[in-house]
Amino acid sequence: MDIFGREYAREDLLRRCNPSALYGVRKVELSDGRGRGRRLIEVKTAAGLRASFSEDNCLDILDLEYKGINLAFLSKNGVVATPMANPEADSFVKYWAGGFLSTCGLRNTGPACEINGEFFPLHGHIGLMPAEHVNVNVDENEIVITGRVRESALFGHCLEMERKITIPSDGAEITIHDIVHNLTPEAEAVLLLYHINFGFPFLSEDLVLTFPMGEVRGRTDLAQEKIADRATITPPVDGEPETVYFYSPKEKDVAVGLSNERLGLKATVQYDSAYLPVLAQWKSMGSGDYALGIEPGTSFIRGRKEELENGYDVRVPAFGSLEFKVTIALEEIL
Repeated sequence: MDIFGREYAREDLLRRCNPSALYGVRKVELSDGRGRGRRLIEVKTAAGLRASFSEDNCLDILDLEYKGINLAFLSKNGVVATPMANPEADSFVKYWAGGFLSTCGLRNTGPACEINGEFFPLHGHIGLMPAEHVNVNVDENEIVITGRVRESALFGHCLEMERKITIPSDGAEITIHDIVHNLTPEAEAVLLLYHINFGFPFLSEDLVLTFPMGEVRGRTDLAQEKIADRATITPPVDGEPETVYFYSPKEKDVAVGLSNERLGLKATVQYDSAYLPVLAQWKSMGSGDYALGIEPGTSFIRGRKEELENGYDVRVPAFGSLEFKVTIALEEIL
């Protein structure tokens, strides 16, 4: 095992400490406020990575730190337990906590809409679904968390997402490997968005962004007007509206780089554009809502109705499966 640049055999490490002091997992349950009852899996590695994964929210990443530096965006709502969030009646903006990774889908990403009397809430249901059959395995090589999340309806769809999270015990890398299974005899359109959210202090005017080559456009007229400044991070601005940009990467293996030299920290978001063809950048420089989203996905986040009307064709066949993988790598820079 690599401990800050020096290799230790298992026996040497055991002579020096209980390995649980360096890496491991702890399950906790929140007991206060709107987050009461929310179950978290807290992970730490010997390299200084700290993260918490929400069992009640698709095994999404709530907190993320590296060597004491926060990278995650937490909204003004704070942590809201799943029973308090009703997407059918409440506004998404009133219960969304943000967090480092918020999975959106599996049947809608983008605005709420209605199709043949069925309501599809903003960014879908999957992020509010608790994981089942959760298993955690820890050894000197890696930490692995697995679970399944189901989105279904009587007389309707039945999608099950099998999620595997892998983290090196002595490293600073998180890999999310998802398999979406269709458990019905009817093909189903799948919309999926990995809403990865960076926050202060990693997010600051010192942050430099590197995007893949390819076509880029703004989601709105305002975003298009500001497209030349899309990679420029400013200090928070009172009343500044959010903007969103869409990239269509030319490369298959995509890497988005985020470097903060003042903090000596770099993050890289890596994925395969063959399965996640659209990269969204959410830029929120408004005071109190200071966030940056790097969001690989399958669509242009227009909502299921508009996507289908425009020929959206990412479908999981009857009794078939689709696979997706995203990796977040952290490293020190000198």
